Amino acid sequence: MSKKSMNNDGEKRQNPYLIDKLAKIPAWLKIEFLKFWAVGMAFYLTFFGLPVRFDYLDRMVVFALILILAMEYLVIPVIYFMGHEEHPTDFYLPHHIKRKSILSFLGSALYVAIIVTLSHFIVTWWVKLGFKTIGDVLTESPADPFTFAFLFLILDLAWLFLRYFIHKLRVKKG
Repeated sequence: MSKKSMNNDGEKRQNPYLIDKLAKIPAWLKIEFLKFWAVGMAFYLTFFGLPVRFDYLDRMVVFALILILAMEYLVIPVIYFMGHEEHPTDFYLPHHIKRKSILSFLGSALYVAIIVTLSHFIVTWWVKLGFKTIGDVLTESPADPFTFAFLFLILDLAWLFLRYFIHKLRVKKG
């Protein structure tokens, strides 16, 4: 069944994470899948859920607003709750601002706005060069949740590693 471990008093207790099938999946994969799902969900709700009378810019603004709320109130709390001593998840947070402050919300808003804007320009540039997106292959539409979610993940990982290296340089100098 499950392996037993010893606590400080010397008595045996069960490891609660050992019998869980999802515990075998690494935390980074679960976190990145959650971000992928949140971006895809926000894109799908915005671009396929709003009436046709909304133009593309309006949809992008609503997409960014939904994604800001999803990041601040869904993704970031899950990343906090997944962390423990053996496998910290602080690296995957978009910012390290105090959670229950307006600055955290503004930090998430800035983070999402920059990444959504960059994703939009990259997809537009990609299509103007004549390349196909995932949506072109699947539904003959250049804008789709998969392309934006993959681009968001790539830019998110670039941001995380950039922030990590900046932190390393600060620690070395200071």
